[in-house]
Amino acid sequence: MPGVAPRDAALQELRALVAALREANARLREVVEAKDAQLAEAQAQIGMLAGRIADLERRLGKDSSTSSKPPSSDSPYQKKPKDRSLRGRSGRRPGRQPGAQSSTLRRPPDPDERVECWPAACGCCGADLSDAPVTGTHRRQVFEAAPPPPPTVTEYQVVVKQCPGCGAVTEGVAPAEAAGRACYGPGCTPGRRWPPALITCPWPGPRPWSPP
Repeated sequence: MPGVAPRDAALQELRALVAALREANARLREVVEAKDAQLAEAQAQIGMLAGRIADLERRLGKDSSTSSKPPSSDSPYQKKPKDRSLRGRSGRRPGRQPGAQSSTLRRPPDPDERVECWPAACGCCGADLSDAPVTGTHRRQVFEAAPPPPPTVTEYQVVVKQCPGCGAVTEGVAPAEAAGRACYGPGCTPGRRWPPALITCPWPGPRPWSPP
């Protein structure tokens, strides 16, 4: 039939166009899927970088007043925050207040010993000052504590005797605190306040073992 050939040609052309469109659509889908994967990866990197930036900003914001850093690590270009203390200003100057009792050692007028420190020669020209007149005296007193007395040492001599009747040997009985040849007395036991004399008790140190 004369009209069948043109119709078949148009049908084939349409089929070819549909196939081309399907192929182009498949390629576009692949491109879109690749872009989606790249976008997801970029969003993950952005989130990680944002976390690192926040951590760095938090570290930079720390100083000696908000962390355990020493004051020497504070930046000289940052202003220190104002004191947030709730205590108000009293108007007093720092240091000892007028009229307060002084804690300085008071120099007694009659010390136990006086030592005169004479200058031997002039500090300017080196001349002898043996016969030079005295123009002044400066007093300087040094307070020293007396040394504690030595400890009292009591020796218990255990006497041994032999019976003239049966020949047995018997020795005396020492008190309980004399448990060894050299030991501390009951006044040196822990848990009580030691007097100065007992603090100086010498420690005999380890001694070699010997049979009794």
